[in-house]
Formats: sequence, C-alpha cells, structure tokens
Amino acid sequence: MTPTVCHNGEKSGGLIGDVSSRNGDVMIHRPPDQVESPPERLRLLQVCNVGEITGGTAACAWSITRSLPMCEHHIAFLSKISDETRTAFAHCRLYEWSHVTGAAVADCNADVVILHNTPASRWNAPLGVPTIRYVHSLSPPGDEDVRWYCSHWLAAQCGESRGTVVWQGVPRPLRLNDVDREQRTQLIIGRLCTPQLRKWPRTLTGFYRRLSDDVPDIMWEFVGCPASLQSELHAACRGRTRFFAPCWKQRRHLWNWDALLYHNPTLTESFGRTAAEAMRAGCLPIVDARGGFNEQIVEGTGFLCRDLDEFTAALHTIVDPYECQCRS
Repeated sequence: MTPTVCHNGEKSGGLIGDVSSRNGDVMIHRPPDQVESPPERLRLLQVCNVGEITGGTAACAWSITRSLPMCEHHIAFLSKISDETRTAFAHCRLYEWSHVTGAAVADCNADVVILHNTPASRWNAPLGVPTIRYVHSLSPPGDEDVRWYCSHWLAAQCGESRGTVVWQGVPRPLRLNDVDREQRTQLIIGRLCTPQLRKWPRTLTGFYRRLSDDVPDIMWEFVGCPASLQSELHAACRGRTRFFAPCWKQRRHLWNWDALLYHNPTLTESFGRTAAEAMRAGCLPIVDARGGFNEQIVEGTGFLCRDLDEFTAALHTIVDPYECQCRS
C-alpha cells in the first residue's frame, strides 16, 4: 500500500494515508501500521586501561563520546573505576573487566570496539566485531583490524610513517567565574600532569630554580605534583607556589593561567592533550619542541623550546602584557 502524496496543499489520487502540506513542503502521514521504526544506534565500546579520568586515555574516550552523540556508548575499564570517572561518564554504560574477550564484547552487543593503548596481553583476538586500536604511546602492533595513531610523530616512531593519524578532540575546560587575566599585574604560569613520578622528574627543581631567578615575580601553580617533590619545588620557586590535587575539574585553572609550561627531559609526549586544552582557554603553551607538540603549536600561538635558554626567553616575551594578549 502506497501513501498518498500531496504537493503544495493539493491532494493526489489515492486513499491510503493522509497527506498535508505546510509552506509548500510535503508531509506524509502514514497509518499506524506503516510508521517506520527509527534506525538502531551504533553501539560503540571503548576500552581504557585505567579507570581514572584525570589523565591518560580515559579523557580521550570521554571526548569521543561527546563527539559522537548519535552512538550508544559503552566504556570498559581494566582497573577500578574512580567516583570522579563514573560521574564524568554518567551518560555511558560502564564495565570493570580484567580482560577483553569476544564473549564480553558480545554481552555488550557492541558493533565496534576501540582499544585505547590496550596491550596484547589484555585482549584476545578476534573480538567478533571490527576492532580499532588507538595507539597513544610506543607499543608493538596487535591483531586489530585498524590502527590509529594520536600523532604523526608516534606513527613514525612505530615504523608506520604513513599510518592513520587521528588527533584527539578536546573540549573547552570548565571556566572559572572570576577569571580576568587583564586585571592582574603578576603572571601565573601553571603545570598540569598526572601524579606519576615519570611525569615529574626530580631534575625539574633545578629547571624551575633557574627560571625563577631569571624571571622573578611569577606565581607558579602546579596541579598533580607528587607530595614528595612539592617542598623542593616550593624552595626552587622562591616560595611563589600553589599546589592543587589532581582532578578533572582542575582544568578550570587554564582560564586563569597566562601560560602552561611543560618540560620533561626524560619523556617525550606523543600528544599534548593538556596543551590543546590550554589553547582553547586562551592559555599560552610553552613546551618542549619534541614529539606531538610540534604538530599542535604553530608560530604565534605558543612557544616550542629546545633548551632552558629558550624557555627563559619565552617567559621574558610574555612578561609584556601586549605580547601575551596577542598570542593568547
């Protein structure tokens, strides 16, 4: 049975279905037994190693859920899920697994799986559905169907210079209500990292001591600094420091900081998610000229520094309020 079609308010022949027109548009009213069901949503399952959203791949998984609202999102974590992570992923179905298996994927009724840096020892191929491995750090290939890299630098490091690169999408950070950088006379420079010792090498104390001596009157703020390093950094920065515990909402400080400074002589970042978030908040990135940073920061939007002298020069540049405002 074919529904009746109407153009410009005039009915055509036929008696099946009621048709009307509004503003020249065709509207077809089908009998109840002919109404089409809405298309089924794609069920996307993402797997993260750590159940903590303050750093690592969980933040990337969160961005994907927001970028693809038309999908039904399922997230599996291979460790205990923190309360903060549960709150951030309240719009998703969450699981705690020790291993990724085809049976577990089938129970979720997933259509596609994205493995975020999941090591081969934590999943058994095949999983029964198309499987994408999103590589965030140097790791050997697995039995996935498709492999994505978070930067061209990482793809080259893994021997696949022509590999598929998918940069992370990042949201604007939660904003502080009382932010007004222009009303301050003192620069605030921040650092935001997960509280892992490899992210906070002890050599940073000498680095910050030199910066504090060469560019005085800066207030230094640190999010995620391990307690074991705080007293040394406080002394190195001549007492001009504030420390904050790591959590998802601490990204709000990016709206207040004039610059995000990141230096790590022992670790090259494949993709600087925090640097990308900083730029979205008008906070200048001053970072190592290595790894994924080179793909993210273009001339005039931040500073890529090769050594201590270039970090110092970058700070001297943004001391000028006009220069700082133009770049941010």
